[in-house]
Amino acid sequence: MAWALLPSGALLYVALYAVVPMLPGLERLFGTPPGSAHLGISLPFVLLVLLSPLVPRLRLPAGMVMGGGLLGVGLFGVLAGLAPSLEIWTLCRTLQGAFAAAVPGLSLALLPRLYPRKHAQMAGFWVAGNVLGGGLGRGLGGLFAEWFGERWAMVLLALPVAVIAWAVLRTRDRLALPAPQYTLRAWPLYTLGFILLFLNFFVTNLLPYRLEALGLSQAQIGGIFFAYLAGIPGSALAGALVRRLGEVRAFRLAFGLVTLGLLAQLPDQPLWILVGFVAMMAGIFTAQAIAGGASGRGGSGVSGTYVAAFYLGGTVAGLVYPPFIGQSPLWGLEVALGVSLLAVLLAGRALR
Repeated sequence: MAWALLPSGALLYVALYAVVPMLPGLERLFGTPPGSAHLGISLPFVLLVLLSPLVPRLRLPAGMVMGGGLLGVGLFGVLAGLAPSLEIWTLCRTLQGAFAAAVPGLSLALLPRLYPRKHAQMAGFWVAGNVLGGGLGRGLGGLFAEWFGERWAMVLLALPVAVIAWAVLRTRDRLALPAPQYTLRAWPLYTLGFILLFLNFFVTNLLPYRLEALGLSQAQIGGIFFAYLAGIPGSALAGALVRRLGEVRAFRLAFGLVTLGLLAQLPDQPLWILVGFVAMMAGIFTAQAIAGGASGRGGSGVSGTYVAAFYLGGTVAGLVYPPFIGQSPLWGLEVALGVSLLAVLLAGRALR
């Protein structure tokens, strides 16, 4: 099972996030108005929110649960590419989210069990794999959409996760986790999880519309999303940063970088937007590795609830970003800066 955690996380996020730079193109494909595809972003994460705390209650081997979840993500990703209408596409995306719930919470809970002496370091590597998947998914999504069209792009980027699912299911791993324990005393940690994905998705979902208005093509927009890869070094080194500074100071340092990145995106200049987006992603994923590692120490109940809160943040971001389309970017960036400040203030209570 250990060998599968990092690649499965990466390929899962390739399949889930590839559609982000395609949003304007998908709306044109289905003949619907700008912002109408937002349910295909938000509803998958509604299912992730609802099901992530329940997955640890499945008294099945962890490999069987994770392999089945990965297989569903790949299958419904392919079906989304073949969907004849926006409604069918949204349904397939929603079912992708339902199956995806089988993976992140279990992965975080497995890390301390599989790597008891270096779980913080491995949590960083696991998040780095997520970053790689999210960056490749968004970047290749834009490039493949321009080269092959939106439909083939979704199919091609969903197939690899089905391949890793087949490999996981063939291992017949019998590893099982202890019964989950749930607690609301960790609400500050859950709030940090909410903030991390809200901030990520809120800024990212608005970015294609802003960049398209500045004259960038789909391929160029997809290229800017490769900035997600800037999160790999910070998340991979999060364990070393925690050992040197402690979790709270390391988290606050990461969010200082997020704030600088948001401020750099204020000018309507693609180069400055790219520089700021790179800095923001580097900070967010470093903070995500720190908070995710902390959640795994609480067992599958806490990690599952943390993952639910995390994706609730993404769900809310997917619901609230459409009114900001076409408005001054200052409004959206002010919201993002306020949320960043809240994360810094909560870090002490959440991580000590």
